[in-house]
Amino acid sequence: MDKKTILLVAVRPDVNAALVESLGPRGTLSVETVGEARAAIGKGAPMAAVLALADPPAPGPFELARDLSAQGVPVILLGVRKDPDLIREALRAGARDFLAHGEEGELAGKLLALLQASGEIQLAQITAFFPVKGGMGATSLATHLAGSLARQGRRVCLVDLDFELGDVLSFLDMKGAYTLADVAANAHRLDRELLDASVPHHASGVWVLSQCDAVADGERLDPGAVAGVLRFLRRHYDHVIIDGLRDFGDLSFAALDLASRIVLVVTQEVPAVRSAQRCAAYFRQLGYDGDRLLLLVNRHQKGSPITREVIEETVGIPVGATVGNDFSGLSRAVNRGVLLWEEAPRSPVVRDVEALAATIAPNRAKPPAPASLFQKLFSPKAVVHGLD
Repeated sequence: MDKKTILLVAVRPDVNAALVESLGPRGTLSVETVGEARAAIGKGAPMAAVLALADPPAPGPFELARDLSAQGVPVILLGVRKDPDLIREALRAGARDFLAHGEEGELAGKLLALLQASGEIQLAQITAFFPVKGGMGATSLATHLAGSLARQGRRVCLVDLDFELGDVLSFLDMKGAYTLADVAANAHRLDRELLDASVPHHASGVWVLSQCDAVADGERLDPGAVAGVLRFLRRHYDHVIIDGLRDFGDLSFAALDLASRIVLVVTQEVPAVRSAQRCAAYFRQLGYDGDRLLLLVNRHQKGSPITREVIEETVGIPVGATVGNDFSGLSRAVNRGVLLWEEAPRSPVVRDVEALAATIAPNRAKPPAPASLFQKLFSPKAVVHGLD
């Protein structure tokens, strides 16, 4: 067995198919029995293993998990339910994680995290812009952040999730020849070369995906399809920048759940700050807090009575970035379909967006290894309800 293969033992066909779609061309080997798995392992240890338990569970999968763990192979066990006895047995067998029926959707993410931690793959950072109300300038910020990252030589895809009235294509004076719906329909056969040839490419170096030139096809994209597209894109780019989030609907949450960073965009206006306060409180309830949530003040004016300190006190989180105002430079750039570096390279917006890019994407570092089942259960911060 190739050491980069992921071994699947007694995993249901639908779960197996979903993993193949999420993991892309990475090799998987699916077998039905522990005996077949041992025969395969005799030819080489896998990269990781997923073992499904019967009901009631037999000892074979636990013994296999113990043997694989002893070889340093991360193991994830799939059980019918979250039973405390099964969880304890999984711990003793050295399993990295345990998922119950109904949680199989988390499996691809856990495997991708293991692969990323091992250095086998690099997943894009996903940055989602969320304006607290209309007119905050989020699209301008998203396009310029994407351009700044592309100027650093990074592969960047800018995604507009406003299917009906998105502005990204207009800002960059582009035609959306290949759409989000096209990627969703063809992800199973798209490799890096074909993806680059298909997705529209701006002169700034940014690849752009939207739906606005094919609005009717957007009806095919439910939240699950959007999440699938984003998972696919993060395997092929260094950064994915999301614009077009305007509400708290299911589609927005499909994107926000995958985002490494959520940029909450506000301006120095009372209605905007009050909206930011409500948004931030809601995001904290959902667990979108800490380093994931960055409060950005756009069109910042030092002389405004609504100071940075007032905004921080009202919203309840620190201001992570400010971007100055250059209405005339931005207007000229939009009308030409270019970014400010070309139209007004000395604009304060250029300086501030580059600072934002340094915050969003500092020097690349190897991600921390995912916490093991044991670490999650017995860390001082853990609250155990079976498993979190």
